[in-house]
Amino acid sequence: MDYCDKLYVSGWGSNLGPNYGPPLTTNGLESTITPGAIQSTTDGGDLYLAVYEVDMSAITYATFFGGNQSNDHVDGGTSRFDRRGRVYQSVCTGCGGLSDFPIEPDPGAVSPTNNAVTGNRCNNAVFKIDFDAPLVVAAADAPDTVCADAPVQFSNYSNGVSYLWEFGDGDSSTLTAPQHTYQSTGNFIVTLTAFDPASCNGEDQISFTVTVLGAAPALEAMNDTLYCGPLASFTLTASGTGDVNAWQWSSNADFSDMLNSSPSDSTALIQPAVSGTWYVQGSTSGCARVDSVVIEVSLANIAISPDQEICADETAQLQLSGVDPGSTIVWTPSSEVIAGQGTAIATVGPDETLVFQADVTTPAGCTWTGTSTVFVSLVNGSEVTVTVDQPIVVAGTTVQLLAQPSTGVTYSWLPADGVSDPDIANPTAVVNVTTWFVATVSDGICTKIDSVLVTVYELNCSDPDIYVPNAFSPNADGSNEVLFVRGRFITEMDFKVFDRWGELVFQSGDPAIGWDGTYNGKPVDPAVFVWHLRVVCADGQTYFNKGNVTVLP
Repeated sequence: MDYCDKLYVSGWGSNLGPNYGPPLTTNGLESTITPGAIQSTTDGGDLYLAVYEVDMSAITYATFFGGNQSNDHVDGGTSRFDRRGRVYQSVCTGCGGLSDFPIEPDPGAVSPTNNAVTGNRCNNAVFKIDFDAPLVVAAADAPDTVCADAPVQFSNYSNGVSYLWEFGDGDSSTLTAPQHTYQSTGNFIVTLTAFDPASCNGEDQISFTVTVLGAAPALEAMNDTLYCGPLASFTLTASGTGDVNAWQWSSNADFSDMLNSSPSDSTALIQPAVSGTWYVQGSTSGCARVDSVVIEVSLANIAISPDQEICADETAQLQLSGVDPGSTIVWTPSSEVIAGQGTAIATVGPDETLVFQADVTTPAGCTWTGTSTVFVSLVNGSEVTVTVDQPIVVAGTTVQLLAQPSTGVTYSWLPADGVSDPDIANPTAVVNVTTWFVATVSDGICTKIDSVLVTVYELNCSDPDIYVPNAFSPNADGSNEVLFVRGRFITEMDFKVFDRWGELVFQSGDPAIGWDGTYNGKPVDPAVFVWHLRVVCADGQTYFNKGNVTVLP
């Protein structure tokens, strides 16, 4: 019988054979099945569940429950009822390795099939039917252990229309889900009574125990703070009254991490320094109190670019790092700022060594000043040049090198073993192969490099590099007046001109001295003359040739 004075009946019928007693069946009970039944038909071997009025005068509800193949049955007292209108039933079913018993929920049951499939085997099925009696049921909970002086939230899962909470310390409440603060320690029995005049039972009651520990200690974190950088780290501090057994600083309100070095340490070092909200709790005998602090760090990693060195014709770029967004930046002296005033990157072009200053103000109100020196050389980088007196030479030629500027700087020539002195502005060099001569010029601030190529000419001590023209016209018209031996790199020469009778009319040992068409101070008549030429070239080669030259009128 339930709280509403309804009678519950559970039974089964099945023909299991002569070894199990007289045959039983659920056939014939179909007429008692009520609308809304879980199962309205039977194969004769099912369970039958019914709800009657208290005097058995009428059936309130009836249903079959079972499979349509196997012989479902009950071995002994395996039906259980409670006064809230619930039936709990254990059934021997699936005999023969079948899986025809109704499964609820589907899916979601512990096993949707009978896994005893070997031989003529059965398995156990358990089900519960809640007839949803019109009852008021009290259901509630709260933390098992709480702290004195801290509000406790009580949860109410009842279906009543009004409630009475009794907290065990003399206080009570009629709220649905109240909070209550215990002032003393101990074990308190909390009772909730749920009321519903329209229900069968009118009221229901549930009780549970709440253990109250001592009050949490008073706790206070440091004040919210703004730190102006540069700053590598900062320390969080907290204080408490009473006996604080354990401290914990955390980066989150769930206290999933511990920032302090040990539970006995009420401070925490934050490194690197970053903005955030930090949480601290202090506990005594299991009761904890929590506080938090907001830390804002501005310009923690602010820095300015290091000192720089530039040539006289160059610019420098100054840069700030670690600047907060929205900060105001002023570079001075402003007259030397070419570009980037008001930004983190400024281009400057001083004519002399200057100290530049950056003043930064953040939206939070922090200020910072930094300086960087730009050292300016007296050397104009574009004026650093390297030249040579002979860019094309024969092997073994000595050339004169020159680096500019020629004073106030240091020099370093490469290849060092190819010059007379690698540390002066104007060394000489004996060139045997084509060579790049590289000079590094520096005044300690500006360092520039320039180079020059000296090409070694492959000497041809013969025609066509050495030749004598076949005609000239010494007629005072200013054109082609003198006969010269043509050729480069001639170090020795013997040039002779003969008339047609073999008489020597001209001789020269210098390529710069040619025949002007005279003999004994008088112009010769136009005619053909014979010449002989013997030369020694710069590399020691010798060459001899002869030929004719025509003196034109």
